[in-house]
Amino acid sequence: MKKIVLTRVDDRLLHGQVVVSWIPYLKANEVIVVDDELARDEFMSLLIKNAEPENVSVNIFTVEEAANYLKGEDTGSKILILIKNIEYIEKLLEFNIALNQINIGNLGSNSKRKKYYNSVYLSDEELNMLQSIAKKTEVEIRMLPKDKEIKLDKVNK
Repeated sequence: MKKIVLTRVDDRLLHGQVVVSWIPYLKANEVIVVDDELARDEFMSLLIKNAEPENVSVNIFTVEEAANYLKGEDTGSKILILIKNIEYIEKLLEFNIALNQINIGNLGSNSKRKKYYNSVYLSDEELNMLQSIAKKTEVEIRMLPKDKEIKLDKVNK
């Protein structure tokens, strides 16, 4: 199996904070964006791939494609997974992908979500999913690598 250094939930996916802070901090040389809809949208996929930092490859996969890819032989890459939908984490775990650390970075507000921490808004369903995921792997909230990590059980409920 390939080496995953972090799985980050951020509805902005590949953007400045990830490129400037997370990728160098993790020494990641590969980014995998996991999103069923985005993987089928050639134009939006092209926009994301154009944000590819130097010496870092970016791939955009459906959940199933990502699972198959990640089960492949370890080629020495350090992979950062970017996801904007918590359901995709559950699906990757169902495919037996070992996600050793989940980072919640940014989930914007909407009518079903309430604020839990800075720019992390969750619906009741999303919070329940994360609590279930936290029983299997570490879940933290942290915007930038230099920030103090907040464990999921420490957020205001």
